[in-house]
Amino acid sequence: MLTGFNFRGTVAGVRVYESSFNGRVSTKYFLGVLSSVRNQYGIDEQKIQEFRIPNDNDAVQCMNYYNSLKGKLVEVSFEHRSGALDDGRTWAFMVVTGVSEVKPEK
Repeated sequence: MLTGFNFRGTVAGVRVYESSFNGRVSTKYFLGVLSSVRNQYGIDEQKIQEFRIPNDNDAVQCMNYYNSLKGKLVEVSFEHRSGALDDGRTWAFMVVTGVSEVKPEK
């Protein structure tokens, strides 16, 4: 598991994804962060990176905090989780470990 990564960008919002399987409903929360990077032609390209918000007891508090940061510049610290299933399929996602607001550079 890789840890200690930082990602800087503007908070786009929080997305809720619900799925059901065999009558059991699971809910996943994602934080979208918009970043801008200049390509080799000198054009700014924007990309939204989604980070998985872990399901825990403070989920509602986290949602309120993340929604209050919408449109603000933040730095997201995250860890990358990946693995493989028994049938050979692989999975990977980035889990938020912390979010802090950053003052824009002048």
